[in-house]
Amino acid sequence: MRLPMRLPLRLHAGRLADAAPGWLVETVRPLPGRLRWSAMPRTAVAVAGPLVAAMLAGRLTLGLLPAMGAMAACLADRGGSYRARAARMSGAALGGAAGYLVGDALRGAGWWLVPAVVVVAAVSALISTTGGAGSLAGLQILVMTVIGSGVRLSDHPLLGAVAYLGGGTWALLLVLSGWPLHPTAGEQLAVLDAYRALGRLFRDPVAGLDPLDTAVKQGYDTVLGARSAAGGADHERERLLALLNQATLIRNALVTLTEEGKAPPPWLAHTVEEVAAALERRRAPPPRPPHGPYGTPAMRALCDGVGHAVMLVSGGDAGPAPEPREPAGRAARLRAAWERMLYGHLTRVYVVRLSLCMGVAAVVSEFYRIERSYWIMLTVALVLKPDFGSVFTRAVQRGLGTVAGALIGTAVLIAIPVGPGLVAAIAVFAALLPYGQQRNWGMMSTFQAPLVVLLVDLYTHAGPRLALVRLEDTLIGCGIVLVLGYLFWPASWYAPVGPSFAGAVSATARYLRHAFGPGDPVRRLRHREAYDALADLRTVFQRAVAEPAVIGRRVTTWLPAMAALQQVADAIAAAVTRADHGGRPPERATVRAVVRSLDDIAENLRAGATVRPPSPEGEAPGGTARDLGEVGRAVRCLRTTLSTGSPGRSPRGDP
Repeated sequence: MRLPMRLPLRLHAGRLADAAPGWLVETVRPLPGRLRWSAMPRTAVAVAGPLVAAMLAGRLTLGLLPAMGAMAACLADRGGSYRARAARMSGAALGGAAGYLVGDALRGAGWWLVPAVVVVAAVSALISTTGGAGSLAGLQILVMTVIGSGVRLSDHPLLGAVAYLGGGTWALLLVLSGWPLHPTAGEQLAVLDAYRALGRLFRDPVAGLDPLDTAVKQGYDTVLGARSAAGGADHERERLLALLNQATLIRNALVTLTEEGKAPPPWLAHTVEEVAAALERRRAPPPRPPHGPYGTPAMRALCDGVGHAVMLVSGGDAGPAPEPREPAGRAARLRAAWERMLYGHLTRVYVVRLSLCMGVAAVVSEFYRIERSYWIMLTVALVLKPDFGSVFTRAVQRGLGTVAGALIGTAVLIAIPVGPGLVAAIAVFAALLPYGQQRNWGMMSTFQAPLVVLLVDLYTHAGPRLALVRLEDTLIGCGIVLVLGYLFWPASWYAPVGPSFAGAVSATARYLRHAFGPGDPVRRLRHREAYDALADLRTVFQRAVAEPAVIGRRVTTWLPAMAALQQVADAIAAAVTRADHGGRPPERATVRAVVRSLDDIAENLRAGATVRPPSPEGEAPGGTARDLGEVGRAVRCLRTTLSTGSPGRSPRGDP
């Protein structure tokens, strides 16, 4: 039984094709997901707290920089383990404080501001390549350099930087206040999300696979990120890691069962839902499934996997388990970042593009002397923020969100005078920031624009006109980004789906090479790498589809190939499941032949060559084992898709 293509966007392709324009629908569509409700009141307290303290002290403006530091740190808090959250929030706070010092030194520099901003933009872009915390630090360096160069917010620059850093520290302390009571809350929540997705997979074995793979990947990132800092044994995180391993085994067993044309028993689905409820600590752990002859290897694997998950959630020993990811030390991470900066084509293009746009924005600000013109540079910095997302999408969302936010800010400034009422309004918009951040960039801008306007009005008392100035400068900044940061760079019209696809094919080949050795110490690692690469490929694809129709249509030509590659990975996982539970393992020559075929596909994609169609004798000559027959057929399907469709024929590996 062949699994149908199941990428999420395929389910909506028909509706999007009828929309006018389709890219705009995808651009403004709110993202689904579970909301972090606890972040909303915490952000309100973090941002409004310094303002309330300053107001009680009789100098409301003293709370402005701490409130800005708290806002930046709260926007950097994107969940996960406490260690990861602290790293991101600290990076944002330190980067902003450093940026304010640089900006204050550049205030009044005249035209010398233009080359200085270009240099700062290049440095911030390079810092962003070091990882998540580096991306946030690089963004805040650039943002606070622009703000510091445009307006004096403190009598002494060093005191201003300390005030900004103090606000970020205050926000971080609010987050860390829950650590003594719930030290593994982030990791527990990540594993809970994986088991909720697993429960949905039982109800829908086709559409539920991609959300589950994404949830499991995020779970590993969270648990292993926290565990790497633990000294000695950490039994709770060992248990959570083992639960993620079991979720992967259950998922593979379900795929195998679907290939056999059978449905899982309802009581097993109910047991998995009870495991999720137990992780949420709402109910007692469910009883373990009974032992017995379950017939096929897939059914045995499914019952064993669910049984082990019940044992783990009941407090059972996780036992020794190999790491599903090779740990990388600081030296290795820094070396990888340096190689990306030195040799990465996308990094070089991005640095030049950001520096160019920031330089032009600085020229416009100096030449026309528009009121609060530093907001033009600020808009460019936020839209072209130091990462490799969709420039077009962010520019459109930022523009639309700021239009709505400026209107809201104008109404608030008309209705509420400076004082406690305005501080209360700031708290409300701050509370809405995490909600908008989780939904989409434009919605966050809708709440961020009036928040920034109200904060600045506390210092300048410019009144309702300030919101209209903010709107004008933002639209000019978005125009600079769309023209100089997008239209002038044909490479930005294509998403790097091809290189990501080739990397996913190589990861799948490495997984197959080690798949049939139960004692192989790297088998689980290669399995995780293959599915991580597929999840990253889906992220690149979904980001690209939000581009305008002329680009989105080219990107969607990868849909059949992506579904075929997912089919290959799932067929390998199903074959492994059968072999581990009584099925006949494939011959080594057969495995080597299929691995060579996958490696050949990846090499052709990287070289921009046409992938040859499958040979008449098949992808696994000399192999007769049924358990690898599905893998061979899936690889043949992948070859046929790539050789007859348009993907892979561009020299850059893009459609």
